[in-house]
Amino acid sequence: MSTTLGKLREYETIYVINPEQTDEQVKEINDRLKGVLESKGASLLREDTWGKKKMAYESRKQNRGNYMILHYAGQPEAVQELERIMRNIEHVHRFMTELHGPVADVEAKQAEVDKAVRDRAAAKEKAEADRKAREAEEAQSGGRAEARDQ
Repeated sequence: MSTTLGKLREYETIYVINPEQTDEQVKEINDRLKGVLESKGASLLREDTWGKKKMAYESRKQNRGNYMILHYAGQPEAVQELERIMRNIEHVHRFMTELHGPVADVEAKQAEVDKAVRDRAAAKEKAEADRKAREAEEAQSGGRAEARDQ
């Protein structure tokens, strides 16, 4: 597939899988959905697992769900087929696809997505390091205050 097709669009599909499914069953569902995208000529930009989370409201007698995200570039037909398949998989409770816009170059978009993922990971690590440093500082100053009180 050419990476400079002008008619490609960027999509992000979030879907919720029954939390009672094993990791192997979840992997099978994800592999099936990625296969659908590949068969329709879509390029997977990012795949993310948010894990099991509480849903805002009950769905199919479940109040939790295993949240997954597929971020991809492809034709509208790929989205139609992906959603048709998800409707037929009984373990997929909910899904939503969002259009982000046109994609002129898939490789450039992949690099942009990878950079955004790295930037988010670095920001998260920095925030965690700052939190740990703050906690260590509070523990040290708290220890000194206890020593003065005695």
